[in-house]
Amino acid sequence: MAQRDHREEILAEWDVKRALIHLAIPSIIGMVINGVYNVVDTIFVGRLGTESIGAVSVVFPFFMLIAGFGLAVGVGSASYISRLLGMGRKEEADQTATTALVTVVVLGLVFAALGQIFLEPLLRIFGASDTILPHAVVYARALLIGAPIIMLKMTLNNVLRAEGSAHAAMIALVTGAVLNIILDPIFIFVFNMGILGASTATIVAQAVAAGYQLWFYFSGRSYVKIRLRQFRPAWHIYSQIIKIGTPIFVTQLLNSAAMAMINAAAAPFGDAAVASMGVVKRIMALGLFTVFGYAQGFQPVAGYNYGARNFDRLWQAIRFSLRISTAFTVTIAVLFIVFSQQIISWFSNDPEVLDIGGRALRALSAPFPLLGFQLVYFSLFQALGKALPAAVLSFSRQGLLLIPAVLLLPRFFGLDGVIFAQPLADALTIAVTAVLAVAVNRQLCREASSHGQPEAEGLEAAICSRGTNSGSDRSGKPLKPSPVKD
Repeated sequence: MAQRDHREEILAEWDVKRALIHLAIPSIIGMVINGVYNVVDTIFVGRLGTESIGAVSVVFPFFMLIAGFGLAVGVGSASYISRLLGMGRKEEADQTATTALVTVVVLGLVFAALGQIFLEPLLRIFGASDTILPHAVVYARALLIGAPIIMLKMTLNNVLRAEGSAHAAMIALVTGAVLNIILDPIFIFVFNMGILGASTATIVAQAVAAGYQLWFYFSGRSYVKIRLRQFRPAWHIYSQIIKIGTPIFVTQLLNSAAMAMINAAAAPFGDAAVASMGVVKRIMALGLFTVFGYAQGFQPVAGYNYGARNFDRLWQAIRFSLRISTAFTVTIAVLFIVFSQQIISWFSNDPEVLDIGGRALRALSAPFPLLGFQLVYFSLFQALGKALPAAVLSFSRQGLLLIPAVLLLPRFFGLDGVIFAQPLADALTIAVTAVLAVAVNRQLCREASSHGQPEAEGLEAAICSRGTNSGSDRSGKPLKPSPVKD
């Protein structure tokens, strides 16, 4: 019981900065190590040749599609669980967690079966050339076998964070990533399995991490309880998972499609171009994973305090998160731009890969300083259960803006068009984020005022003053208290 009370105390009573750091650091460590694994995995595969790097680049969007199912169920259920805990509805939180676990395992089995059947056509769609395809098929088949495990691990990690068990989530991520890094050279070179060794190492490591998560829940150490008898395939649970999870899944789907289109657009310029874009994506993912890790610590704090109608703590969390995430993204962007050529050389000594990869890394780093702002507000929308703005941001960056850029820019600018498609989509999405951020800030100000709580400070206060007037709407009528949304 003390353990349960302590976790709620973190979300509800600790100093906001302390709570955010306490929850974010384990998530950041886990995500960074996971990102490091992606980078190290590519370095090891790079020793097998440019075609093998190309194969990993082609399978990467396919792997993201697998992860998208687990992430969608995980983020959707985690958002609902955070709000339920804030409202004191613990039993419903338990039911939601159990339902999420059963659902994601079933989805994983279905995805694994269908993926094996349609693997080669899918890899062609994802941009595999004749020389890359054989390597990509070998690499992807093992990943498909482990699809249910990968999806289960991603779902449980989000549920762990939602209940405040950020350290357990970190242990699972770190265990999987470190074990993967250790097993990669053993399977690839010692056992002489080549690229199959890389995917086999991934599945073994993910299975160990998921095993730890299941042990944590079924041993009674968790606050939210998972018991199979609490499985409730009820619409009110699935509607919440779908509302928040669907934008996540569609984002992953669009991201996979966009990356496949980038691979296809790069293919006419040779395997080196495909390999370069894949390498740069993984490098940028390392920076994104770090901010995303922080955002995962921010989300339960925001969701809990919104559910509890504690707007002062919510404003504090938003302000601090914007400052710290922006400081990080500016630093990383500068490092990636200044040392782009040296970073690419870790993966390949192919002169073409060094040239194309260096240009691409500098281009993708240009809008990176403002991605912290984008991810904080994206996570805020998820935490508040606001599916529409979350969906708009997801669909814009990875679909509505990126896909047209990938289709059009290469026609006019050749390989430079392939390189600059993502930076352009990022810059436009940041502009969209700014518009949505103003709207949600004004709404939160109105809700805070209607509950008799202090209004925002600083920039948020200036935005609020334009959208509210001491608890009245623009017509001067008093605002009614907003109901707590499930």
